[in-house]
Amino acid sequence: MNEQGATGRIEEAGFRPLVDIVSAHAAAHGNDVAMRQKRHGIWSEMTWADLERTMHALAAALIELGVKKGSQVGILSENRREWVLAQFGINAAGGVVVGMYPTSPAAEIEHLVNASDTEILFIEDQEQFDKIAELRGRLPRLRKLVVFEPKGLLGEDALGLISFDALLEAGHAAIADLGAEVERRKAAIAEDDTAMMVFTSGSTGPPKAAEISHANLHAAAVLASSFFERFRPGTNVLSYLPLCHIAEQNMTVINALAGRFVMNFGESLRTVTLDLRDVAPQIFFGVPRIWEKMQAGVMVQAATAGRLRRALTFAALASAKRRAATPRSRWSLAQRAENALFDALVYRHIRSYLGLDRCRFAITAAAPISADLLAFLRGIGINVREVWGMSETTGAASLQPDWGESDGRVGFFPAGIDWCIAEDGELLVRGGTIFKGYYRNPEATAATLTDGWLHTGDVAEAAPDGSISIVDRKKDIMINAAGKNLAPSLIENTMKASPYIKECIVIADRRPYVAALIQLDFDTVRLWAESKGIAYTTFRSLAGNEQVRELIDREVDKQNQLLARVEQVKKIWLLPKELDHDDGEVTATMKVRRAKIFDLYGDEIEALYGKAPAG
Repeated sequence: MNEQGATGRIEEAGFRPLVDIVSAHAAAHGNDVAMRQKRHGIWSEMTWADLERTMHALAAALIELGVKKGSQVGILSENRREWVLAQFGINAAGGVVVGMYPTSPAAEIEHLVNASDTEILFIEDQEQFDKIAELRGRLPRLRKLVVFEPKGLLGEDALGLISFDALLEAGHAAIADLGAEVERRKAAIAEDDTAMMVFTSGSTGPPKAAEISHANLHAAAVLASSFFERFRPGTNVLSYLPLCHIAEQNMTVINALAGRFVMNFGESLRTVTLDLRDVAPQIFFGVPRIWEKMQAGVMVQAATAGRLRRALTFAALASAKRRAATPRSRWSLAQRAENALFDALVYRHIRSYLGLDRCRFAITAAAPISADLLAFLRGIGINVREVWGMSETTGAASLQPDWGESDGRVGFFPAGIDWCIAEDGELLVRGGTIFKGYYRNPEATAATLTDGWLHTGDVAEAAPDGSISIVDRKKDIMINAAGKNLAPSLIENTMKASPYIKECIVIADRRPYVAALIQLDFDTVRLWAESKGIAYTTFRSLAGNEQVRELIDREVDKQNQLLARVEQVKKIWLLPKELDHDDGEVTATMKVRRAKIFDLYGDEIEALYGKAPAG
């Protein structure tokens, strides 16, 4: 393999764990707002000084509960202020944070708790308690539960259940005696100590616990300082994607500490649209599905507007698409004038509707995004930049320049991240953000880390300007019957650019042509059906409607024009239901479990190739 772009290690101003950065902000800017949380429509604030006091009190309470250096303490909850407060308290007590997806069914939680040796678990509410209760007797290491929202759990005492407020109160009472011990434990944190475990998606097997060290988090904070250096303290970020995912840890926690930004926690993931309008963040991170939903919402609003507004909006969007072919820095005077006109008339209103009118730095990561969707977003004035990273790189590792102006799709690696492309096309990286390994899984660790190089599992291509593109996951590359290599994510994301298609699962390996299973976007297809007077009762009945099938056929034909002939989808089958995490069809991060899908829908797949079901 030929090494490219190696630039040396990250320049560090001295190692500091995140809990020390909290204390530094409290000492120098104690009265500044660190967090806001919305409950029942009202936003409440917490200062850096309040945050430090709470962190120390929680650490004292956890020490009283027997947490020792290296003890694993889990958090099973949607995003909320208490999630991050618990995280800081656990680390200040010397413990390891183990984040778990709140959407996980009980069987998956059993694996997460046991695979991480979690001893104490913070849970959100009765819904999460019921999952733990279902696992009674199957979690041998778990000995204590702490619940954020105790409503409905009065009188429950399973695993010594205690409310978060009661734990915090006990911590405040204990801090006089344990304050010195908390400070000693903070001071004893070493660079290689594990700070948190982040579970992999589990798209091809049981999720693995990636160990992220305190030094990894510090290196990520140094990177964040360089990525967001033009943003001032007090910049708003909205936390809504799962905090147990490394990408949201980057956005909410690491960036906030690196830049002294304000962490904002809305009501829930279901209210993100309203919360965005409240917060109007200057920096916003969305996975492709979030951006797809935003685009679909805009298109629905445009299609249902009055005749004049509809015509103006579609004209503005067509103009944006035409200009997308030219990098913004090379626009002609006429293109700039056209953009300014439509921005005043249309684009700024769309951004305001989305809650992104103040956003100057938007990020997309965690999965590939279609070029059409990027063109749409940038065309309406949202500066979306693709980022590449993974749990094993402690999040973001490469970044596009403003407006995506690089030859490679995921931009450049910064100073401190060395990278190379192996002979088989796999991207290898090393640097201060590379994780320690997988907890209690030396075989998987050895297969992933070799002489400091992380084998990412992504096939990459280098561009002449030194930036890179990710082709696909190495394990997902398909070879058709003619021996042609195909990247399913390219085909799938091209199809998902249609507002009517939510999910696309390509079949092509050892096949004569490309076929696909397609899941409707229920919201947009429902509105289309209603506008045509098509009756339906359920998702299944909508997907089974012949006119809906014809709509999706037309959309596939249209998107096929953007693909090479060998990549074009020749046959489709509409899924009769939405893919579900509980059914094991997708991971907690909504990544498709291909093997499961191919098993569940094997007969339908064979029928796409003219083969009758066996037997």
